[in-house]
Order: sequence, then structure tokens, then C-alpha cells
Amino acid sequence: MNTVLALEALTKHYPTQRAVDGVSLCIQKGEFFSLLGPSGCGKTTTLRLVAGFETPTSGNILLGGQSVVDLPPHQRDVSTVFQSYALFPHLTVEKNVAFGLERRRPGLSRAEIARRVKGVLELVQLTGKEKRLPQQLSGGERQRVALARSLVLQPKVLLLDEPLSALDPKLRKQMRDELKKLQRSVAITFLFITHDEEEALSLSDRMAVMNRGLIEQLGTPRELYSQPATRFVAEFLGGVNWLGGTAIRPERMRISAAEPEGVRCFRATVTGATFLGNSVQIATRLDNGSPCVVETTAAVDVFRPGDAVHVWWNPGDEMPLKDDGGQGAA
Repeated sequence: MNTVLALEALTKHYPTQRAVDGVSLCIQKGEFFSLLGPSGCGKTTTLRLVAGFETPTSGNILLGGQSVVDLPPHQRDVSTVFQSYALFPHLTVEKNVAFGLERRRPGLSRAEIARRVKGVLELVQLTGKEKRLPQQLSGGERQRVALARSLVLQPKVLLLDEPLSALDPKLRKQMRDELKKLQRSVAITFLFITHDEEEALSLSDRMAVMNRGLIEQLGTPRELYSQPATRFVAEFLGGVNWLGGTAIRPERMRISAAEPEGVRCFRATVTGATFLGNSVQIATRLDNGSPCVVETTAAVDVFRPGDAVHVWWNPGDEMPLKDDGGQGAA
């Protein structure tokens, strides 16, 4: 494997907090890698350490095999797309995109800068809007300008700090799909920061779930969703039912009025149902008082609050994990 970015026992401690507490990972060339976790877990601090906006308390950052911990941001071959986009309001689209090239690639001719700007604006579908100012653009277009400004530098690693969070849900999904296609076309390594599990699961080649400055688990999206190592990972990546010491996703649960044979089954009472379009979430309460949610494609009116039912699952659908309360490591 061709490692482009390596973090070695990276830490960042503040007087009252260990924001990053010994993070080690390797990201491969051309990989879409996500750091996922709740607010305050250390994911953005990790990105800022890589970018050079923060100085680590200890540990090392290797970019292309070379340590960059002592280099200022402008000397690191990375580029950052900020959550707020940070566009210059007085500069046109093309001048915003050219700005970094003019300062970080001083050897380039004006003709080469113009060629690169034209090419990257075509890539992000902004041809024809070169002369517009940021305030004349939609939210999705401003996000594309921010991406273009970073991509035009052709960095070893593109750092993205929750770049989709300011968009409305429909545009966010559209830009998520476009971002994945864009990353594949440019073959640049992406380090993507998000608190949204759907974004991480849908975009990533690999991902790491962070909690309290630590990596709880690292792997492919399918591995982390289907085989979570800790309770924290299981719950952060979607709904989960805890039944008899076993974890089962709601979509793996089954529900019926009659008691099935040959499976692990609990008696329950329906407490509510939520229509989600393609599926229905049926909330139940087991006879022992524990809540249990079943996600099914059945019609919403099949079961009503107060109905006595049986909830069950196939043995292969269980997720074995250590219930350590969130102390797992990669």
C-alpha cells in the first residue's frame, strides 16, 4: 500500500481537555477517508493538526513519508475546504480559485494559472460563472468554488471540514454524490471530517469513528456498520436494539402476531409506528420493559399501539461486540 498520510501517536492536550489523545492511522494515496464522531470528539482538531493550524503536544505527522510537524501551513502539501467556505467576497469565482495558486505556486506563469483555473472550474461544473462574485452564487455553487480553490493546488491530501453541513438536506445529498464522483476523477486523497454517519458511510473507502480524542474503530463502512467493536460505534452508526445482551439493528428485526419457531423471540406490545417512506419503524416495549424498534417494509396500519406481538431475529443477524461504554481502540 502507498501511504500518503500517517499520524503517529498524535496528541493535542489543552489545560482542561485532551482533544486528541494518541491517534495513529495511515491513509493511502487516492483514498477517501473519513473521521466521524460527535462534537468534541477530536476529529476537527486532528484535521487542524494535519493542516498546521494547531501544534501537536506530541506525536508525528508524516506526509509522503516526511515529517511536517515543524512546517507552517503554507509549506505543507495539503489544502483545506472549510465549513464556512471562506471565500473572498470581493473576488470573482476565477480570482478566488486562482488566489492560492498565485501565492503557493509562485513559479507558475499567468497562462498556466489560467489553464488550471479553467480546467478545475469545468471539473466542478462552474463554467460560465467565472466572473460572478460569491454573493451571486447559490450555496451549492459556493461550495464548488471552495472545492475548486483547493483542488487547483493539486495537493497530496485535500482536507474537508464538514463542507456539506451548511447546505439544505436535498442539496446536501446532491453534493455528496457529486463529491464522491469528483474524488474518483481527480484521484486525490480526501480526509473528510463529519458528524453525519450517513455521509461517512456513503462516501468513505475507509473511516474511523472517534470518541473523546480516541479512535474507537477503523475499517470500511460495511465493517464498522455490520461488525462494530464497541457499543459507542454500534449506536453512533445507526439504531440498535439491546436484547438479552445481544445487539441487533432494527432493520434486521422481524415482527409478527404469531410466535415463530426456531428463532430467538420476545413478547412485546406495540407503542407506536413512524412512516419513513420506504419503510416503517414500529416501536415496541418488551414484557420486561425494554424498548425495541423494528424497521420493516410492512404497511404502517398492520400493527397499532396496544397490539400484542412477537419480535425476533435470525441468529446470524446478531452483532457480537464488547460493551465497554466507549473505551475501544482501533
